[in-house]
Amino acid sequence: MLNQSKVKYNRLMEKAEELFIQLGYKSVSMDEIAKAAGVSKMTIYKHFSSKEELFIGIVLSIMEKSMLFLEKQLNNADSTLGKIEVLMKYNREVSGEYSVAFYKDIIETPHIKERVMKEKIKITQEVFEAIIKEGMEKGEMRAVDEKFVANMLISLVEGFGNKQLYDMNSREEMEEVIEKFYDFIKYGLLGREG
Repeated sequence: MLNQSKVKYNRLMEKAEELFIQLGYKSVSMDEIAKAAGVSKMTIYKHFSSKEELFIGIVLSIMEKSMLFLEKQLNNADSTLGKIEVLMKYNREVSGEYSVAFYKDIIETPHIKERVMKEKIKITQEVFEAIIKEGMEKGEMRAVDEKFVANMLISLVEGFGNKQLYDMNSREEMEEVIEKFYDFIKYGLLGREG
């Protein structure tokens, strides 16, 4: 059985995540988080030194939960193309769950972006390298330097995402851009669908 402190902490994390996802970092106050979670601001500051630390904690928690879910999905895919499709499907679905403000607030706040991207790149590097390595072992991909290709894909994703998010104003736009981006990754410039 959870003690009262753990129950409050879990409720704080749940409500803060909901508010940040819906409204972004900049539009949510600590008072609103405390009220939604039914805790005092003192309780929040017992666990997090600032709103920024709480937000980063939430984003890292989301990434951890996402990775656990994604690992299971990737393990069930039986081919390199299947794994890429799992990533595409997951990112399409997830992009619809988060407000554009959530993404923009990360990108537009350099110190938050730096901390979040460091962890995201580490996770993404591992996923891409594993998919590429397995694809080569199965003969589904030509031999490449998996670290180099994974780094190149990460750079492409990061650069493309940063540029595109500045110009987006709706989830629909975000979903459309993600769809087109993954189509390019999956089929390349000269590939053919099917």
